Amino acid sequence: MTVDRKSKERHQVISGASLAGILALLVDEREARIEDDKEAAKTEVLLWSAGLSIEDIAAVMGKKYDAIRVSLQRSRSK
Repeated sequence: MTVDRKSKERHQVISGASLAGILALLVDEREARIEDDKEAAKTEVLLWSAGLSIEDIAAVMGKKYDAIRVSLQRSRSK
């Protein structure tokens, strides 16, 4: 059985934008669940620990770069 090239390429394409969209949905869901939980780790700290840049975290969370930077600094000083 052969698979034509166009069909194979369509199934293999997962762009960075698609992954960012999925991550944004997961972040939104998590933020809603932990809203009142003072003990839960901040989402931006988890994303930073996973290796995302401040720019990426800000984009995914819909926050400003400086807000994420300050949040990470505060979490490190605790």
